[in-house]
Amino acid sequence: MYIVGPYLFTGDELDGYLKGRQAAALEAARREKEEANDRAGADIVRAVFDRFSVPNTGMHIDKAFFVGERPLNDEECDAIAVRDEDKETYKAVTIAVPYSGDSHLFTCTPTIYSANQPQAEVKDGALYMTWFLAEVEEFQLENNFKRTIALIERTLEVTQWQAMACNQEMMEALKAEVMGGTQAASG
Repeated sequence: MYIVGPYLFTGDELDGYLKGRQAAALEAARREKEEANDRAGADIVRAVFDRFSVPNTGMHIDKAFFVGERPLNDEECDAIAVRDEDKETYKAVTIAVPYSGDSHLFTCTPTIYSANQPQAEVKDGALYMTWFLAEVEEFQLENNFKRTIALIERTLEVTQWQAMACNQEMMEALKAEVMGGTQAASG
């Protein structure tokens, strides 16, 4: 049994993505402060924070669904070294797990990660996991699914911690930018 697809948590550095969001939030706060008229600083901070903070991100395993099953093509059989006489017994099985939140938390590289990265395609609000397997391996699919989900959850927990820290820093930076240093400390 082989899981195939892109590796999760291996793209651009997550810190870079988070710092980019924070910089964009500060720039938006500066613009809104200039255009504020009678709008309260706390209202500006809250509105900008709500727009740029990283939402809580998580998988909805209870809503996982079977996407499909298909025979492997010749290229796929070659990739996993399936003998010609066994090609009829192999297939690709795809299961999707919906998620909510920010897809970057699945694709960017966190500061702490495992060398054993899970594989899934992130698209349309779900993680699509595909396994190449022989008919005799079907009983192992559930165990492999659970193992992959556990690995994703462990790494997602780390990315979520980084996002929460960034959100906290963002809130403090927004308060300092919009309301000044002394008011931000009391607010």
